[in-house]
Amino acid sequence: MLTIALTGVSASPSASERKAPLGKDGIARTSGTVAPRANVEIAAVEFARTEQPIGVVSRRDDQTLYVIEKPGRVRAYRNGVFDQTPVLDIVARVDSTNERGLLGLAFSPLVRDVLYIDYTDSRGVVHVSEVPFDGRIADISRERVLLRIPKPFNEHNAGTLSFDRNGLLYVAIGDGGSSGDPKGNAQRTDVLLGKVLRIDPKPSAGLPYSIPPENPFARRGTSSLGTVKTVKARPEIIAFGLRNPWRATVDAETGDVWIPDVGESSVEEINRIPTGSRSAINFGWSLREGRQSFKGPRPKSSVEPVFDYPHADGRCSVVGGVVYRGSAIPALQGRYVFGDVCSGRIQVLDDPLPGRGRATDLGAQVSYLTSFGVGPDGELVATSLEGGLYRLVPATT
Repeated sequence: MLTIALTGVSASPSASERKAPLGKDGIARTSGTVAPRANVEIAAVEFARTEQPIGVVSRRDDQTLYVIEKPGRVRAYRNGVFDQTPVLDIVARVDSTNERGLLGLAFSPLVRDVLYIDYTDSRGVVHVSEVPFDGRIADISRERVLLRIPKPFNEHNAGTLSFDRNGLLYVAIGDGGSSGDPKGNAQRTDVLLGKVLRIDPKPSAGLPYSIPPENPFARRGTSSLGTVKTVKARPEIIAFGLRNPWRATVDAETGDVWIPDVGESSVEEINRIPTGSRSAINFGWSLREGRQSFKGPRPKSSVEPVFDYPHADGRCSVVGGVVYRGSAIPALQGRYVFGDVCSGRIQVLDDPLPGRGRATDLGAQVSYLTSFGVGPDGELVATSLEGGLYRLVPATT
């Protein structure tokens, strides 16, 4: 479940973990030690309001907080106020009903005169686009579309964009929607739905983007999935078996990719791709939901979530977060902070290894929680679909 319309992590991997050898399947394996639980409480302090914010982004050498509004705008928050003129306004070309909308924004660490957006149009097609940006206004008339991904249903658009330090763009896309992935998209490697993709935005070989040579299917181009016939695999794919990876992020310090996945009926999960992994990782959906069976047995060579939790205690839909790298809350340093739409509770993971994750409640709640981000000062910001932007700060007694 994930409804983002009002109408309708760990411990930082040690040096030995980051250099851990790869298994035969190309996935980094670590033994690691369990990190101590974070002994801290935080507070969520509202500092601004806007229309249906679902994401915040900052960029290097810029004191602006960029806020994504679901109806189709990006707004700049500077010096304690919003600029009157939006950075971007594409309300006229965005379908923001139900789970659709302007869902993603990212800035490359290497190129400053463009920004990247992810949105759904009136036909339900997901667009990932590059737009020229002069530091104040983005020129949508010069939009360069990198990806157009048709979807069979309204739901499960995902929408997160994130860059690594090398300027590669990661795109999280849902399985296409409806109950139980009826098209089987998540387990197919010949389609882009239900995946995490990695591309270089530079054009190459007649495409509007390039395929990083380290991508799992960049050279091989085929995959064999158990009893499924060998198929032509899309070279953009680095992970599959996902339902609706809401707010996947790359930890810029380690290169790890954190992938929360919204569950169908009973389980929410958080997954992780350790830096250096070479194989396309299968996270199991729709054969698995979390660490339990959904439609069948665990797929061969699939990877279990780092952490999963049931629909209980008011929780129903995971909201992916970020690995904290700020200075105001030392106890969270290097840990993955996340939450849940329905409960609004904000938590932190205490172990990054599959099946070992433990969550600690940080004592703060945000109604209609939709996302986490990092401000220009490196500190955590959370958003509510009800309109609030919140700084996450140490709780005072």
